[in-house]
This record gives sequence, C-alpha cells and structure tokens, in this order.
Amino acid sequence: MFLAAFILLSQVTQIVEPYTFREDQGQTTKVVLKNGLTVLVREQQAIPLVSVNTYVKAGYFDEDDRISGISHVIEHMFFKGTQKRPVGEIARETHGLGGYLNAHTFYDRTVYDTEVQAENMKKALEIQADALWNSVYDATELKREIEVVLQENNRKLDNPGAVTSEKLYATAFQQHRMRRWRIGTPEGLRALTRDDIIRYVQKYYRPSNIILSIAGRLDIEETIAEVVKLYGNIPDDGKPIERDNGPAEPEQTAVRYSWQLGPIEQNHVALGFHTPGFLTDDARGLEVLAAILGEGRASILNQYVRDEKGLITSGSANLQAFQNLGFFEIDFETAKPLEAQIGVLAEVEGIKKFGVTNEQLARAKALIAQSRYHEIETVSGMAEDLAYHEALGDWKRSLSYLRAIQKVSADDVIRVAKKYLVFENLSAFEYLPESVTRTLTESDYLQAVLDKVASAIEQRAVQELPVAAEIPSADDSLTHDLVKPVEKRSILRGPDVYIIEDHRLPLVSFGLFYPGGRLYESPKNAGITELMLRTALRGTQRFNSEDIARRLENAGARIQVVNQPDFFGYLVDGLSGKLGQALEILMDILQQPVFQEDDLEKEKVLQLARIKNLRENNYAYPVSVFMQTLFGEHAYARPAVGTEAAVQSITKEDLQTWFKTNQRPLVPTIVVVGDTQGTGLVAPLADMLTNEDLHEREIGSLPSPNLKAETKEAVENTSRQQTALVYGYPGISRSGNDRYGLVVLQNIVSGLGGRFFDAIREKQGLAYTVRTETTFFSKAGAVYTYVAFSPENETQVKESLEKEINRLLKDGVTADEVRKAIAYSIGEHEIGLQTRSATVLEYARSIYSGEGVQDFGNYARFIRGVTPEQVKKTAEAYFKPQLLRVAIVRGAKK
Repeated sequence: MFLAAFILLSQVTQIVEPYTFREDQGQTTKVVLKNGLTVLVREQQAIPLVSVNTYVKAGYFDEDDRISGISHVIEHMFFKGTQKRPVGEIARETHGLGGYLNAHTFYDRTVYDTEVQAENMKKALEIQADALWNSVYDATELKREIEVVLQENNRKLDNPGAVTSEKLYATAFQQHRMRRWRIGTPEGLRALTRDDIIRYVQKYYRPSNIILSIAGRLDIEETIAEVVKLYGNIPDDGKPIERDNGPAEPEQTAVRYSWQLGPIEQNHVALGFHTPGFLTDDARGLEVLAAILGEGRASILNQYVRDEKGLITSGSANLQAFQNLGFFEIDFETAKPLEAQIGVLAEVEGIKKFGVTNEQLARAKALIAQSRYHEIETVSGMAEDLAYHEALGDWKRSLSYLRAIQKVSADDVIRVAKKYLVFENLSAFEYLPESVTRTLTESDYLQAVLDKVASAIEQRAVQELPVAAEIPSADDSLTHDLVKPVEKRSILRGPDVYIIEDHRLPLVSFGLFYPGGRLYESPKNAGITELMLRTALRGTQRFNSEDIARRLENAGARIQVVNQPDFFGYLVDGLSGKLGQALEILMDILQQPVFQEDDLEKEKVLQLARIKNLRENNYAYPVSVFMQTLFGEHAYARPAVGTEAAVQSITKEDLQTWFKTNQRPLVPTIVVVGDTQGTGLVAPLADMLTNEDLHEREIGSLPSPNLKAETKEAVENTSRQQTALVYGYPGISRSGNDRYGLVVLQNIVSGLGGRFFDAIREKQGLAYTVRTETTFFSKAGAVYTYVAFSPENETQVKESLEKEINRLLKDGVTADEVRKAIAYSIGEHEIGLQTRSATVLEYARSIYSGEGVQDFGNYARFIRGVTPEQVKKTAEAYFKPQLLRVAIVRGAKK
C-alpha cells in the first residue's frame, strides 16, 4: 500500500539501461528494450498464474494473394520444434509446468499465449523465447502441418456462423484483403515453401514489431530482468517495416447482396456496413449502437425482432474495428430470412428517425462495461488486452476505454447510425439450407427487402425505467488484490450459501440452483426443465418479459439459464453495487412465474431452433450422439434442449406441474463469487428464500444408468466437409475413487503433446482436432476421445487410436508422463477457475455430485497422489473393448 501511494501518478523515464524507455503506472510497467521490443508487465497477485502473451503485429492484412494464409501457417509452425527442442517438446515441457498453450491469428495480428503456474513463469518465458527466436520451420513438418491447416479449414466450412460472416466480407469488400477467405485456399497453402515462411518471419517477427505482455502473480523487476536476458540480445536494425497492405477499399455506393446454399438446417443471415477504424470517436458511438441493438434480452433485436415479432430466433450486433478500418455487422438466425431482414433494418431506421431512450443508452453502457470486465477477468485476457491497446498506440487506452464509452451521448448514437448504417453502404449475405429455393439478384433484393423497410418502421411509446447512474470503475492502483477463501453460511429453513469474496473487479456472479431437473425427465418430456426455466423469464405475476429483461439489465446484470445434468437454476452475473436490484427480479421469477400460453409457444420456437443449432455444431452434436449410444434410455443420454417431438408436446399445464413438483418446494443452494461483503447480497432476500414447506431432495436415491457389457456404434451420414468420431467408454461419478486417475490419464493422452494427439495429428497430420474428455456426473460418467478429420481418413484415424489404446494397456505410462500430466491437471483446474461464473458452476457441480466442497478444495492434493501404476490400472479398468461406444457423424467423401 505504501508503494501504491508512491506510484500514484504515471512515472516515465527515458533511456534507462538496459532499455530505452520505462513507464510505471500502478500495477503495470512498460519498457522498450534496446532492440525495439515492447514489454508490458502487469502484477496481479490474486491468481496463482501467469500469462505470457507474444503479440506479433502481423496477420491476414499483411499477406499478398500468393501467400494468403501464411500468418496462420506460421502460427501452427511456431511450436513445431526449435534448434534445441524437437517437435512436440515445447508442448510437453509447458504441460509439465502446469501450463496451457494457445495461439490465434486475426486480420492484424498473430498472438501466442501460454498460461502457467506462477512459480514456473521464468521457465515458461524461456520456452516462449526459444520458440519465437529459434523455430526451425522444418520443410517436412511444414508440408504435414499445412494438411492440418486444411483440416481446420474444412472444419470452418462446417461452421454456419463462420461461413456466413466470411461470405459477408467477401460480398462487402471488393478490393481490400478482408474480402478473402482468411485461412487461404488449398492450392495456395500447399504451394507455400520454407523460403516463404522464413522471408515472412524475418520481415514481421522482429523485436520492433512484437509486444511481449506478461500478467499475473509476479515480481515486476524480476520479470523485466528475465525478459532482458532472454529477449534483449536479438538484433533489430530499427528500420520501419515496409508493409504491403494491399489495395484500399473504394467507398461503397450501392447495396451489395449475395447468397449461398449449404448443408445446414437454419437460415443464417449477416448484414454489414463499412465504418472507420478503432481510434476514431465514431467507433465508440458505433459500439454503443451495437449494444443497443444486440446486447442482452432487452436489446432491440431480442426484445422486438425476436420476442415481439417472432422474426428471428437469435441475433447479435458488433463492431469489428482495426486501426484504419471498421465493419459493423448484424447476424441472426431465422425461419423467414427476407421478412427478418426487413424487420431488422426497420429497427435501424427507427433509431435514426426516433432516436434512443436514456434507458437504452445507459443499459448498453452497463452491459459493455460488464463484458469489458469479463474480458480482463483472466490473466491471459488481461495480457492480451494490454498488448492490443499498445498495438493501437498506447496500452493506457485500456484504462480509459470505459470512460470514453460513458461519454457517448444519444445524439452520438443517432449521428453514427445516420452516417454509416445507410442502404448504399449495406451488404447482405444469406446462408440457406439446400432445400431452399433462392434466385434473388441485387435488384430483386431491393424490391423484396429494402423497398419494404420504410413501411415497417414503428414508433413505440415506452415508459422509461430508472437506470444505474454510473458504471463502477476498476483502477490500476497497486494493491494486494486479495481473494478470500470460501465461506459457508446457512439460512434457517432455507438454503446453504457459499461465498467467495473477490474484489479485483466490480463483478459478482450469483448462482441459485436446485437438484435434479433433467435427471427426472423422460423421453416423453425431454427438454421440459430447459423450457420451464426459459418460459419463467417471460413473465411473473408482477412483471412481463420486457419488464424482467429491462430491470435486470438496467442494474447492469444478465441472467443465464443453467441446466446441468444433475442440477438446474439461474446464474445472475453483473456489476457490483446494483446487483441487489437484479436479485429482487430473480426472486420474483423463482416464486411467481405465470407460464402464459403465448409465452410458452414463443419459447418453444426458440428451443426448437436450439435443437437445430445443436445438430449444426461440429463438436457438441457428435458428443451428444455418443452420450445417447452410451447411456441409452437414461436421462444422461439426452441433451438439455430435449427432442423436437417432446418439446412440441409440452403444455402449459405440464410446465406448471413440473415447476410445482421439481422446483418450488425444494431447498436451493446459493453460490456467490465476486465483489461482495459476506452475506450482504443474500441477507435482504432471506425472507423470500425461506419457507417452512421447503424440503431437501436427495438425488442419490435415483437409479444409475444400466450400462450393459456390449459394444455399440452409431453412425449418421451428412454432406459436411469433415467426419467427427467420438470413441469412448463408461466412466465414473465425480465422487468415485478413480476420478483423479482418469483426469491424469486424460491429460497423458489428450491435447498438445498428448499420446493420441501426437500419433494422429503430429506424426501423421490426419486431423486438426484430437481431444480426450472425461465427464463426471452424480450417477455416472464417461471418458471419450473426439477427433475431426477428412472423411477419407476415417480408417487410418480409428486404427491409430486403437493402436495407441492397446499400447497404453500393454505398456502403461512412464513416471515422467505422469509427473507432467499431474502438473497440467492442476494448472488446467486453476486456469479454468479464473472467472467468477466458472467458479460458481464448479462449486455447484461439487455440491450436487456428492464430492463436497471440502474435497473440491483438496483437488491438487488428490491429483498429486496419482501414480503410474494407478494410471495403468485405471486404463485397464475403463478402456475395456467390451464396453466400447462409438459415434460417427460422417462427412461426404470427396
């Protein structure tokens, strides 16, 4: 605290050895090394982790057409071996530090990130420096990895949302490089050579074009000294990079429209408008406009276009903003693509004509603030955020961003809407199922959509509600930012309350949950718990759907439906200070839902769309098919959203009965994590949470799945680019004795450096995604491996997977493998608990699974007790051929 008082104002020192620039402000220090490398160090003591973020200021915008996609290829090659570390060793070493590797490429940047346990930060830095400066970019590995990139490309082609967005850019941009499919083309990628890679790396992977951002539990001076040692001797001539940014985009003067049919179930539509770059004042106005349109249940898209008019089933709006370029995008899914576009554009025109209310403006700013704080909730999020703003000119823009948002006025929103969201600047793309007939031209589109917008504009008389006066701020002062341990409190004749105080950011996550739910569903009413939870949000005896959404979000809060296999409820996530107002609304939803017939029918439409969304998901749907294959008629076999036939048959009376039987009379459990003082949030609600008629429910008496000793395989044929294979076995409940052995086993075979990953992806390049998962429920569990690949590789993938399983069963595992997997298991656990909402849900899983909060706190100790012999015995116990279950969602062979 003395240091906090001393460093109250920013201190800047020029030309201080061994760097040429230093600036200290609160918990953040910036230095520039002699070779031009910019280093940002952010101290955060609350989380025992550190993120090392290497931010290279080069991406898809920097590639000419011949080498399109090369930035992404280099991202893949970054960890493929150095002069002293062979292929796979970087991942294995990082996992052995309890660390997680990740990387991504975007239009203006390529980012490499590793999160490790804090005590291993120096070693992680050394590994990252070695990868950055000494990667060999082996020609043979390059060819193999390009095939992996093509597998990733095929996976993207099976993602309707990704296809819709990139096809919109291809429609909107006629000259600029944003028009291109950003991963590149198969022909272009296969033509890339090692010389191309080296030239690109030498040009852009220079110290002066890189930002090294490090955040977490660290000592600033020790960290800077280590960076100087590892990064300071790399030469850089200091000359400015001669960037080849390609042609600029001419001003758009007329509407652009295109469409495409594909192997999808729903209509996906994207609308876009050219805008200026991130650094302009107009960008903040556009961000607030996007939030008014698409953020939260009370947004214009959700409240009016979805709930009131029923024209879309989901919608969003966002601003893609780069240094000198911006693009405002509106995306939605709909059963009526043309009518939906008329409705969406009419709402935009309504803003221009009638303006926005003070309530809409304040609510949008509060939701932007909440999203902003969530972005920097993790050490990796903080590190990348600092680097991102530094790349745009100054990391301190990160501190002033919300102040700039607060300054946006209603007039600013109207002005930017009138200036940029105009028809001559509009581009539209429709991605439609193959069963749809579409022959529209741009001229037809004008008549079918744009000519009808004016008559669809509505002026609404809305009674404004009070809103939060200002957004709570999080400063950059140097503090110990202590997170207190979990406390358990009990309310007489009411719930147990688990509280973790975390005052680093003005955020609180409040979860209230009930046992059972889906566990009590049958094939005839599958999805009723989900439908009940969502329909309850549409109206109570005091408030209708619009009132509920507005009152929650005016308090800076969002509500999330939670429908886990063993428990259900709501998670309210919001800005501290006003969350009490949101919780009063939650109590009303819990106690007095009315389940109106028309609300139920509207919610059914949305739930049926979610079922279609599940089938379009390349990962979730194959896993869902696997669960059906494994668990048969048991509730664990069915997804949270249920089945179409069951959802369509559910009546108002069914919902009322389900609520009265499975929610209202039960004692809930409350978990609170965030910026709160003890039971301060819960105390005012005590009367509403207590009732002499409430009773406990023991789900332990429910039957476990009856898993027969038999092999099963389920196959579905599709016309997708990829095949997805889920290959697995019955597992164990979360409270089972073998749980920790299974976790360690999972992390020996899965992911970067794992046995299955190495055999299928690293050595053969057969697949892009290879991951092994373990799921632990209260009554059962599963262990399975998911692999996505080109259809022609199916036989090889299955043979490779089976070969590795047999080798594991025969030879067991080494002590070194177990040591690294233990470290990674502990690190992965800590990394996954950085956000408040994730912590709430993990505590709830622990409580309802029978594990208990005490064992939850001993996770690391139990993991450290796993031995190589135990892992081998665990593999033998669960990888039994006679219990094998396989699910295949098979793509079409080329």
